Amino acid sequence: MGRIVVISSSPLLAEGVCAALRSVVGWDVRIGRATDDADAWVQLGDEIVVRGARGASAQLAADSSAARLRAALAAVLEGLSVRETPWLTGAPAHEPLTPRELEVFELLGKGLSNRDIAGVLGISMHTAKYHVGQILAKVEASTRAEAVSAGLRSGLIGL
Repeated sequence: MGRIVVISSSPLLAEGVCAALRSVVGWDVRIGRATDDADAWVQLGDEIVVRGARGASAQLAADSSAARLRAALAAVLEGLSVRETPWLTGAPAHEPLTPRELEVFELLGKGLSNRDIAGVLGISMHTAKYHVGQILAKVEASTRAEAVSAGLRSGLIGL
């Protein structure tokens, strides 16, 4: 059973979060203080911070859904640390990529050269180079490796 303490300067907000978390079977959720004996603490403020007794933590946007909070709390109780990124939670921090750019991005993530990307997609090498340039600009990266790193972090591409 997970013992969870919710900490907030707003009792009304704390009670609402407690109600959202109590829906999980096996979680004992209550309003309290950080000094209370618990497996995890949920602190409400400009952002939601979850701290686990074993050092795991989570940071979520203040307007995160109850489902995201429950998932982050479950991860912290398992000893994992979570950080919600702006690219996954709100509007993208960049211009959206086209479906073709997403295809190119996936191949870029696999380490393919412009020539190889062109061959796989049946486009000219010049067109592949153009798409790679657009991707770099849209994710605000200066190198292919930096773009792939940003794509992985944002969930735009997978491994």
